[in-house]
Amino acid sequence: MGLKRKLALTAGIAAVAVAMFGGTAPSAQAAGSACPTFRVLHNDRIGPAVLPKGTYNIKLTNPGLSCAGATHNFTIFLQDYDGKLGGGWKVVAQGTGKAAFRYKRTIYFRVALIGGGGGGGGSTGNPCPGSFHVLHNDRIGPIAFPKGFYKLVIPAPSIVTCSSAAGLFKKFLNIPSGKLPKDWAVKASSALFYKRANPPQKKFRVDPAT
Repeated sequence: MGLKRKLALTAGIAAVAVAMFGGTAPSAQAAGSACPTFRVLHNDRIGPAVLPKGTYNIKLTNPGLSCAGATHNFTIFLQDYDGKLGGGWKVVAQGTGKAAFRYKRTIYFRVALIGGGGGGGGSTGNPCPGSFHVLHNDRIGPIAFPKGFYKLVIPAPSIVTCSSAAGLFKKFLNIPSGKLPKDWAVKASSALFYKRANPPQKKFRVDPAT
């Protein structure tokens, strides 16, 4: 039941180069270069980095990576909801809609939200009214939940109510080990909480709020 992420590039990029994982890219560009903007079509996250849907600037901070390489890496990293990027890469959260990406000890590029909404898509399921405020940087098993606002979503055909989802999420935030009670479990790739005995009707999801 993972959420499919649909990503699109703006400014007429027709192809993306292979990601650079160390060394110097053949098409390296000057540090500080602004790349073509990038559209994230769904509320997303990469580990601790909360990335609402919208248009993002990509800015190079090291001449060893090209705009094409940074764009390709960002596309791949958006598939790693748990933030485990691999290949020596790490994500550094810098506030909602902002993140830096480090290879070993060096930051190679940053992304920043410059415009929200648009682009179609949206979360699958029925969003609960209002937002859930996480007061501290928390963790539930493999998923980090930085302090901020989140949207609770009830995917069909779940019969979990919004009030029940809020109560459960509040309780689960006090269980950093991720060993949830009463047969509950969590799918790290989409922050989907479900009951093992009846996942279709007993489930809810936690999305970053815009």
